[in-house]
Amino acid sequence: MSDSYARGLQANKERLLGLWVERCLKEVTSASSAGTLALLDSLPLFLDHLCDALASARKMDVDSIASHIHESLRIGKLHGADRASNRSYLLREVIFEYHILREVLFQELETDGPMSTIPRDIVLDSIEQAVNDAVIEFTKVQADIQQEFVDTLTHDLRTPLAVARMNAQITLKRGGLAEPAIAAQNNILVSLNRLDSMIQNLLDGSRIRGGERLWLQFTNCDLAVVIREVVQEMRMVYGPRIVAVSEGELHGNWGADGLKRAVENLIVNAVKYGADETPITISWNSSIETIEVTVHNEGAEIPDHEIPRLFQKFRRATSSEEAGTRPGWGLGLTLVKGVVDAHNGKIDVASAEGIGTSFTLEIPCSPPPGLTHA
Repeated sequence: MSDSYARGLQANKERLLGLWVERCLKEVTSASSAGTLALLDSLPLFLDHLCDALASARKMDVDSIASHIHESLRIGKLHGADRASNRSYLLREVIFEYHILREVLFQELETDGPMSTIPRDIVLDSIEQAVNDAVIEFTKVQADIQQEFVDTLTHDLRTPLAVARMNAQITLKRGGLAEPAIAAQNNILVSLNRLDSMIQNLLDGSRIRGGERLWLQFTNCDLAVVIREVVQEMRMVYGPRIVAVSEGELHGNWGADGLKRAVENLIVNAVKYGADETPITISWNSSIETIEVTVHNEGAEIPDHEIPRLFQKFRRATSSEEAGTRPGWGLGLTLVKGVVDAHNGKIDVASAEGIGTSFTLEIPCSPPPGLTHA
């Protein structure tokens, strides 16, 4: 019986292809601009593969799929990669094309009545496998395109930014400026530095989203000095409510630039979600094995069930999303965790009504093994 289905499918392959193309052009919005690769190449390959499976009555169980995985992947990847390269295509449209294919196939194969169980399972399993492979490839190609876009964007943004920073620094070095002008130039430099940090956050966030671990340059430094610089810069932007409450030094070998951006993001997060006009305090302490840096803000507590969600990629707490009044990408805390992970450290969140919220970075004094340090 399966062999008869295979012969019928092979004999009518061109007509089935035409029906599928016709329906896709009518029902899939992006199909009209998709070109011809997937239409004339991947579907005939898929049908040949399906005919082979039906002819041998090979039920597409786990072992059968594994034995033909190379061909299945090749076919699905052709379709998924082609669709991903067309900027208008959406993932749901890729899946919908296979739904149309399934309907076209069963319309042909069940002309004389319902298919028996084994050949029907072969068709369904083949389509499911092709969908999975196409979706995986579509997602991969889309991610590569997105990463290329982010890399290009960040590079192009940094060129004029570097020119603006250089000219602001030259203006300050020339001297002869009145005190208000000096303050204005310093504010410009702070804003340019913040913009550069945001660009780096975008780049790093994209890499974290792709599953990469952040690369940081480890150097010997006094992290307390770095934190005080961050506090001073943040005070220029947000006013005197940003306060460093600890004294002393924090000497060690760390990714200072990454930790600086982590503290910046925690302060910005505290400004966004803390109570207005209340102090935001930054404190630190050290032991033989670790240092701890804490950013605390007053305001509404974070429910316990939302705390693990804070560090998911490009996600924000449900309460913040529902409020709809706090703009952001859900990126800052993801980057904070990426920096902490790069140090093999930990991050702790404590939040309670009437007390506020504290984010504490716990960083080992010894750098991660296997790194080359400057």
